[in-house]
Amino acid sequence: MQVEILGTRGNIPLSSRAHARHSGILIDDRLLLDLGESSYLRRRPTHIFITHLHPDHAALSRRDVALAAETYVPELCRAIPEAKVISGPVRAGAHRVVPVPTRHSVHVRSVGYVVEKGRRRIFYSSDLFSIHPRYRSRLGRLDLVITDGSFIRRGGLVRVDAATGRRFGHAGIPDLVAFFSPFTRRIVITHFGGWFYSDIAASRRRIAALSDGARVTAARDGMVVVV
Repeated sequence: MQVEILGTRGNIPLSSRAHARHSGILIDDRLLLDLGESSYLRRRPTHIFITHLHPDHAALSRRDVALAAETYVPELCRAIPEAKVISGPVRAGAHRVVPVPTRHSVHVRSVGYVVEKGRRRIFYSSDLFSIHPRYRSRLGRLDLVITDGSFIRRGGLVRVDAATGRRFGHAGIPDLVAFFSPFTRRIVITHFGGWFYSDIAASRRRIAALSDGARVTAARDGMVVVV
């Protein structure tokens, strides 16, 4: 599979030349995971899979989404009522896409996606702080994991909603590396928070230094990975 990381910037005002666009992963020029920029539709994906309905992952409007693109969302979306709520594996040409519920927000549902093609398997998650144990069996052996880079500090930023008692937020990159390393030998970090932009070269080195068992690298806009 050819995996192109279209955008690496989190939902922040900071930007740089190589980290300017919001979330989007294009697989084999056909499957688009997240639509952080409406301009990604110019690539004419046949299928779109949204992780959650925050605007830096779902720049959706009925006018913009190509009718030829079959679109899947974790929950009903008023902007695109035609989008299908994903509840199980989806066959998309040569690919099989398996949703994996994740924990991130109190207000919106979120999922990551395992994408399979032949014996190759990758997993993409956007913002998250954990995956419930009951869903971890869906991960299995993975050739590549692409995941959240919002916080470099261990523990990330996880809060508790006063009204519901539910946790929400982002795990730290060290926590995510420790979690995903048993499933894969390659992890790519994307969706960077403000910490990353203060010294990008140093930030990339800090991410690489987390490699231990799994190789960990920082993504950039337009980066291509072949698995």
